[in-house]
Amino acid sequence: MRTYSHFFQTLHDEIGPVGHLGRGTHYSVLRAVSFQDADGGLISEAQFLDFAIIWDEDHDERVIEPIYKLYCSGLLSNFVMFGERKGSMTGIISPFSVASTAYLSKRLQDVCNDMANGDFWTTEIGSFANPSGIISDNDANVALYLANINMLWHLGLKKIDHPISQAAQEAQRTQWMERIMKQSKAG
Repeated sequence: MRTYSHFFQTLHDEIGPVGHLGRGTHYSVLRAVSFQDADGGLISEAQFLDFAIIWDEDHDERVIEPIYKLYCSGLLSNFVMFGERKGSMTGIISPFSVASTAYLSKRLQDVCNDMANGDFWTTEIGSFANPSGIISDNDANVALYLANINMLWHLGLKKIDHPISQAAQEAQRTQWMERIMKQSKAG
């Protein structure tokens, strides 16, 4: 599997388009070690942070730089997915984050304004219920695609080296679905 950064382990990597959603949509799942909770607050024991990158047909790896900058600033744990499409970067906020959307939007824009190669990307913030412009397709199909990725990978923070029991997995799934439903009612 491809290594996108020495700071992130690649768990799953689709290198080209799969299916007929958007323009060449495919995804990768990466893992970081985090000492922050979903709000960026310090935690006493490191956890894994799994997040997805939604690629379009050009598989533009420049998205790694702003993700890395969010990681270094302690904000990555607020997000569970990222995507770049047509010069715009979208961040999907973790359902467990309580940081303000305005704050996260500004921070994402800040890191995208300061890219090493001089590129500038506009940014959008979304959620599972309102995925914004992460994929150019019908919103319901996009939301289903993102929910399926989350269902397969249980994105977000998780304890290290503690196998998850069936009951704990079901509780985690229920908690995710409750938060997603709450967001869709609010949004």
